[in-house]
Amino acid sequence: MAEQLFSASSISTFLRCGKQWEYAYVYVIKSPPNLRMMLGIAAHEAVETNFRQKLVTRLDMPVDEVADAFSDAFERITEEEEVGDDDKETKGEAKDSGVALVGKYQEDVASTIQPLYVEQEIQFKINDIPYTGYIDLVDDTGRVRDLKTTKRKPSARTDYTLAMTGYAVGYREMTGKVETGITLDYMVRTLKPYYYPAATDGPVSAESVATFAAVLSGVSESVRHGIFLPTGLNSGACSWCGYQQICPAYKSAQ
Repeated sequence: MAEQLFSASSISTFLRCGKQWEYAYVYVIKSPPNLRMMLGIAAHEAVETNFRQKLVTRLDMPVDEVADAFSDAFERITEEEEVGDDDKETKGEAKDSGVALVGKYQEDVASTIQPLYVEQEIQFKINDIPYTGYIDLVDDTGRVRDLKTTKRKPSARTDYTLAMTGYAVGYREMTGKVETGITLDYMVRTLKPYYYPAATDGPVSAESVATFAAVLSGVSESVRHGIFLPTGLNSGACSWCGYQQICPAYKSAQ
């Protein structure tokens, strides 16, 4: 196998299930996204639209314009992509939920942030393993931020913590500076959407960077040797995985 370029998304996928990673990155079989994923992508586009212009204007767009940006993105994405079949809501319900969510973000979060970098690409190596990605946002205090949309209050997520550590390392490599902290900006789309920040009080610790490097090395080694264990049975990923119908591990567990 050629040298693999890793990212937050690919590492997260491997940690959920090795077989899922194999289908996605070795066989390059596309799994249809569900409405939840499409909503998250559209929300990111809408938020990015606001922050890119705020880099120059230092002013936020009106809430209704950001909501329109979300609606346009959501309609485009759902028309272009086949929708997965694990959804518990209709397209209309998801769209209405997303509009409310980005409106809440605009009022409660965007108004407190002046961006320094928006969707900034990073590339670096740890232990000679190449890593790439895009940092959602770095604010003018030097805090690295990432937006996540979820349907329930988040709990501790190791994969997200690892992703944020990778973004922090990428920021250091790119700027020669140390981040002031990291924040996962969770927008929870319950009936009444709300903001739930998960933040550190200071820079990512050396221990966290070492853990990130160790996980990256472990994943890289497994991929290099073609070891793709079906861990989705334990992680719960099988319940929504788009590869259910072709995965022998999933079928044998039924």
